[in-house]
Amino acid sequence: MEENVEPKAKSTVMWGDLPPSRISLYVAMVFLGTVLIITLIKRRKRHYEIPVRDTRKGHRWCATEVMCRPLYCAVCTSHFAEGLLCDCCGICVDVDCMTTADQSLHCKALATELGVPLTHHWVHGNLLMASGCCACGESCGGGEQLDVGDWRCCWCERSIHTHCMHLLTAMRCDLGKYKNMIVPSNCITLKQVGWKGRKHLVVDSVVPPTDDPAWSPVIVIATKQSGNRDGIHLLEFFRGILNPAQVIDIDELPLESGLEWCRMIHDHVCRVLVCGGDGTMGWVLATIDKLKLDPAPHVGLIPLGTGNDLSRVLGWGIGYSGEDIHDILDKVTQATPVRFDRWKIRIKHARHLGLRKPGKTLFMNNYVSLGVDALVTLNFDKSRKAAPGIFSNRFINKQLAYVTYGTKDVLERECIDLHKKVKLELDGAVVQMPALEAIVVLNIGSWGAGVRPLDLITSVPKPVYRTDDGLLEVLGIYSSFHIAQLQVGLSEPVLLGQAKTVKLTLRGGNAPMQVDGEPWEQTPAEITIVQHNQATLLYNSEAL
Repeated sequence: MEENVEPKAKSTVMWGDLPPSRISLYVAMVFLGTVLIITLIKRRKRHYEIPVRDTRKGHRWCATEVMCRPLYCAVCTSHFAEGLLCDCCGICVDVDCMTTADQSLHCKALATELGVPLTHHWVHGNLLMASGCCACGESCGGGEQLDVGDWRCCWCERSIHTHCMHLLTAMRCDLGKYKNMIVPSNCITLKQVGWKGRKHLVVDSVVPPTDDPAWSPVIVIATKQSGNRDGIHLLEFFRGILNPAQVIDIDELPLESGLEWCRMIHDHVCRVLVCGGDGTMGWVLATIDKLKLDPAPHVGLIPLGTGNDLSRVLGWGIGYSGEDIHDILDKVTQATPVRFDRWKIRIKHARHLGLRKPGKTLFMNNYVSLGVDALVTLNFDKSRKAAPGIFSNRFINKQLAYVTYGTKDVLERECIDLHKKVKLELDGAVVQMPALEAIVVLNIGSWGAGVRPLDLITSVPKPVYRTDDGLLEVLGIYSSFHIAQLQVGLSEPVLLGQAKTVKLTLRGGNAPMQVDGEPWEQTPAEITIVQHNQATLLYNSEAL
């Protein structure tokens, strides 16, 4: 008979059974592995890739339609009512010719051979009316046959007749009027990264051009979600004028990747043009601070938000309304760099049942407020998140925020007796306040979507304020009805003082609070505002 042999139980090795040398080896391996992972994570956080599109795979198409002039297909030369436009090189085709154009007509190159002089990249047809020929000086694009036959360089924007091509003596392209804003393709090297099946191109290095000491490239930061499709149009227009790799859609790429240009171009000061609202501007400034860019870029703004208070004081207007991109770039060229104070807000929560919530630190560029104006913003923000489709127009947003919700608070008076709940200290001195429903701490001269509260003060000497003086202006608001009066210039705010350090101690209940338009319900806490650093922003000199 066969004997039943039970399988031997697997022996379990315990830490106590291992020799000390083996334990030390395992501990050392775990320690070194942890250090390596932390180092890689930190390095990853310090250096970001700039992914770029592979232009060998075709054009970047967007839909186009006839508006005020005929369009012709660059492949079959036929007229079309609706077709496709490459927003990088500007070529137009009908839908049936898209594949042929991708295969036979090259798109605007993001990178070419390093140091090799650039040549014109001529695009066939669809010139603007009365474009001047760079060879003979006569008009191009004046008739149907000229629309089909004439050419335009998608880098320098010069035009030329087909029959004048032989007159062109210099094939080199100097990038035209906006030369010092463009990162030339012969200054960029690319590399392929990623694993099999997920490989993509990224910018490897940037070598500044040697023939332009005033070179200060413009990096455009925008999102398709900004404005009423304004963000989409701005992205398309800027890709057509600049190197498309300079134009960053932060719906597709992280903001840090776009700002990595400023690290790669470390021998020159970059200009960053933010297309968005005050919130987007604050995000960009905070990210520049986090990345510790040196030299820090000069930051300009195309306003696409609702309030746009920062844009107003910097001279960029109340909102983008379809201005020509060339006019905007001309203003950027003439813009004056100005120093701009940024502020740190430390919130230390009061104890509740013997416990204290973790504190938090925020950063402020425009203003911080506590009380009824923050309540208006908070109610508006809740409604916008509940029905985002209704709140897509800047004018409607402003009217709903400051009329509908302001009127609601006139009736409900949720922030009454705020002065009894808040202790205000300016540079360590306690300030006695009248019966207020809001306290506003200003860094800039515009508040509440265009109100100039300091300019309305007549009963006391107006404070002298600047964006770089290291001082904050502190104002009081009586009620939401008082806000409505300020909106139309029928009243003035209560001037509580100026200070380098502002401390608000909220006691006895919650109160609505906002920082640069971002609202929340604040529990009892000590709120201290001190200067953080200074950024360099671009002031539109034409606004003077």
